[in-house]
Amino acid sequence: MPYKARLKTGEPRKRKKPGYRVTNARVDNQSLRKRSMISLYVPGGDLKAQLINAKIRTPGVSGREPTYTTAYIELIFTFYRLFGWGMRQITGYMEDYWETRGLDILVPSASQLAERFASLEVSVTQRCEQLARRLGRGETIRAC
Repeated sequence: MPYKARLKTGEPRKRKKPGYRVTNARVDNQSLRKRSMISLYVPGGDLKAQLINAKIRTPGVSGREPTYTTAYIELIFTFYRLFGWGMRQITGYMEDYWETRGLDILVPSASQLAERFASLEVSVTQRCEQLARRLGRGETIRAC
C-alpha cells in the first residue's frame, strides 16, 4: 500500500484530506431526519385523540396540560432506545410516517423530547438493547 509507506517516511499527502463543515444547518438537520425508514403498525381508531391532548386547560388547575400524551412520548422513547437513533432522526421518522399515512398528527421537537424523556419513568432492560444489537447484525431471533 503506497499510502502507508508514505506515512512511515513522513512525506506529506498528495491530496489534502477533504474537510466536512456544515454550511447550511437546516439542510443538514433535514438530512439527519431522513436517514432511516421502518414500518409501524397502529390499529384503527381515533389515533390523533390517543396521541395529542385535546384539552389545553383543566378547570381549577393552574398551568397548561402537555400537548403530547405520555403514550406518544413513550412510543418515541422506544425508538430512541431500541434503535439508538438521535432525537432529530426520531422526529423526522415520525413526521414522515404520519405524512405518508395522510394523518395530521404533530410531532414534538427534539428539545421537547429531551425534556419529556428526562421526566419519563420507563425502564428499558438490557435484554432489549442486546436484542437490538443482534437484529442490527442481521441475526435471526427465535421466540422463547
